[in-house]
Amino acid sequence: MRAIPVPSLWLDQAAGLRAMIAPIPCRSISLNGGRGGSGTTTLAINLAAALAERNREVILLDEFSGMGNVAHRMRLEQKHELDHVLRREVTLADTLLATDAGFSILPICAKATVLSSLNERELTWLSAEFEQLIQYAEFLLLDTRPSASHGVPCLSLAADDVIVIVSNSAESLTDAYATIKLLSTEYARREFRILVNRVDTITEAGLIFNRLKSVAKQYLGDAAQMKLIGYVPEDEKLQRAGRLGRTVLDAFPDAESSHAFRQLADVMLRWRKPSHCLDRTGFLYRLVESSRLLTEQLQH
Repeated sequence: MRAIPVPSLWLDQAAGLRAMIAPIPCRSISLNGGRGGSGTTTLAINLAAALAERNREVILLDEFSGMGNVAHRMRLEQKHELDHVLRREVTLADTLLATDAGFSILPICAKATVLSSLNERELTWLSAEFEQLIQYAEFLLLDTRPSASHGVPCLSLAADDVIVIVSNSAESLTDAYATIKLLSTEYARREFRILVNRVDTITEAGLIFNRLKSVAKQYLGDAAQMKLIGYVPEDEKLQRAGRLGRTVLDAFPDAESSHAFRQLADVMLRWRKPSHCLDRTGFLYRLVESSRLLTEQLQH
């Protein structure tokens, strides 16, 4: 799928007509994995591609920098970061990257202390830039830092939904539980969607989910509600597509993992609307407020 240039992607006439008829609901979904290569970034990239394949406008927000971030994985040159925007060197739109997979990437890596220090005037300005950028987006997918090793990811606190990635390893299960416990007990998150990675069958995925749910039930009681949303199989073609800098849906459309991502996209399109679904300006304010909460936590 060939990407539409960024300006026409967000400002085309058809999208403008749709916006005049009714606001497009936008859903923000955080993908949160653990340490040691949970595969979260790969899942985020391919889920974004699967939703774009369903003709949904998708922006993938990337909380990482360096060699492991989404732009580098997609073989794209990232000239600007959020820090450049905060210094007024470029606009937020200047940081947006189009991909051949039909979705766009927005680098949003910034220290929580920097975001938490924004005054009301700066926050209003940044929120206006963000609102302009996402006005036609239907999904914001958030590739977040793992909470087990870097404190609470700001994006997970700001998102409408939290997907926790887990695989069949002791480290992954430990980190998944740690994420759920922290977001539940410290920040009042109640609902968690669980995606099992690198398994071969739904039966295996169900066993891993039940192990995680049992531990959470034992120590958290009913504070955390968990739901299994699906699984992604261990697929050599998924890894090969990543090494090529492409999505598996594009490189190997008939691979098992390609079918899994399409099924997950269809499931996501049927999710009920969350009670606090994104109101366009709300996400940026929640992001900054979560940065302030995180900063307070780190200072104590």
